[in-house]
Amino acid sequence: MGMNKRTALLSAAIITFGLGTLYLGFNMKHERPPIDSNSWDLLIFTQSWPKTVCYTWKIHNASHECYYPPKKNMWTIHGIWPTKIGTLGPVFCNKSVVFNPDFIYSIKDKLNEYWTDIELLPSNTTETTLLNASNLTLSHKKESIWAHEWVKHGSCAMSLPALDSEFKYFYQGIEWSEKYNIENILEKAGLKINSTSNFVTDYWKAVKSVLKTNSYVHCVYKSDTKEQLLGEIRICFDKTLTLIDCDGIMKFRRGNSKAAHLLTDCDVKKPILYLDYVPEHNISINSNSTNSNSTDNDKEWDMLIFSQSWPYTFCHTWTVNSNTHTCNLPANRNQWTIHGIWPTKIGTDGPSFCNNHSSFRLDLLDKIIPELHNRWTEIKGSKTWTKKQEGGLWKHEWMKHGTCAQSLPALNSELKYFKQGLDWSKQYQLSELLSKGGIKPGGTYPVNQFWLTLKTGLGKNPRIDCYTDKDSKKVYIDEVRLCFHKTLALIDCDTFRRNNNKPYTNCPLNQEIHYIGAVV
Repeated sequence: MGMNKRTALLSAAIITFGLGTLYLGFNMKHERPPIDSNSWDLLIFTQSWPKTVCYTWKIHNASHECYYPPKKNMWTIHGIWPTKIGTLGPVFCNKSVVFNPDFIYSIKDKLNEYWTDIELLPSNTTETTLLNASNLTLSHKKESIWAHEWVKHGSCAMSLPALDSEFKYFYQGIEWSEKYNIENILEKAGLKINSTSNFVTDYWKAVKSVLKTNSYVHCVYKSDTKEQLLGEIRICFDKTLTLIDCDGIMKFRRGNSKAAHLLTDCDVKKPILYLDYVPEHNISINSNSTNSNSTDNDKEWDMLIFSQSWPYTFCHTWTVNSNTHTCNLPANRNQWTIHGIWPTKIGTDGPSFCNNHSSFRLDLLDKIIPELHNRWTEIKGSKTWTKKQEGGLWKHEWMKHGTCAQSLPALNSELKYFKQGLDWSKQYQLSELLSKGGIKPGGTYPVNQFWLTLKTGLGKNPRIDCYTDKDSKKVYIDEVRLCFHKTLALIDCDTFRRNNNKPYTNCPLNQEIHYIGAVV
């Protein structure tokens, strides 16, 4: 009898230990930050046809020039994009990541051949970028494609050991381009340059006949002729860098009859032009548009996203890995600050930079600059910046987003655009809305509490973004985005989602979200 009692106690201890281990394992699994490899499913490797890239670049401004790869018919790399199936990301996974060109010094010649930065600005610009190791210097105001791709996509891909440095990331692109070059794949399948009678199904079949996997085909539309140009072909890899099907990497765009298939944005009923020259365009349009019937900017986006940032989270992300970064916090210590007003086409990240002829004049904002300092605060500062000009954030937001928003009469000037942001900031004060649900700085709360509190106060569904500290594993609330119709009426941000009764967020659903306290 005594032996049975000891056996029972031992069994109970083993079961308790096992359940405890299982509990810990479950919690550890769900506390991984979004930058962890579990936050995306596959890699999209995108190659572009340079003549089409040049066409879209020249639509922005006829004086733009194009720099082609040294090999005449080489398809060039656009990028390697970590992607969660059915989404458009993640992107910009680590705000502290910067691009260091020294790490790609040894492969710069190869990058100019395979990962060519095609877009050049007119030669009268003042800033220059070194394009290759032979000291060829060309005028170039915009950020290089390499810096852009590393910060936007490499910061997410780096969670994979095989891609955890600039050298590995860009060298992997070169290797894939050499092994899976689209020109060679199409040539083997009999699809030659200057073909004008092939359809998207022909390109799907061509890639599958060689690679044995499904690919994604992207087209660019000519609004003057209603034709479509072959723009990009995307192939997919799993996390072991093995080729896989690209099925399900994109979602349908509501109201877009051309998007009849999840493996293309081309019109499946129209032929695709695969040209070895840059076609002329008779009507200046924004190249972000994929609507062949659209000829003016106000038809190129569906809604406005009004994004507000919690400044103390932003300050943390800006200073966490830098001894030189400083923060300029708003005068009102509990004031959420404006990030921007972003015209957005449902299912995309744009358009942006809609008018390269526009300029930014700070003097036009003289009447509201004191309010902008408090509500549209430039948080970023640095001990090493000696000549930082006032209004850098405002200039960026106007040039990138305001030039698209100005197609709306209510936002067709700098003063109207920035004043609207200030008005919305006063009307939708997030600190007050959150406090009504018991959410105050310094506490931690489930994302459902954030979302339902805001949904109740607003009467509409917002989008909530979080930042995860990769060292501490803590998750912080970062931004809240409200959405508006072109009439400036508040609308749901997730009308395109099948289930909009759950939070529209990138925050983990099973982890407490830190609402970091205001820093004195």
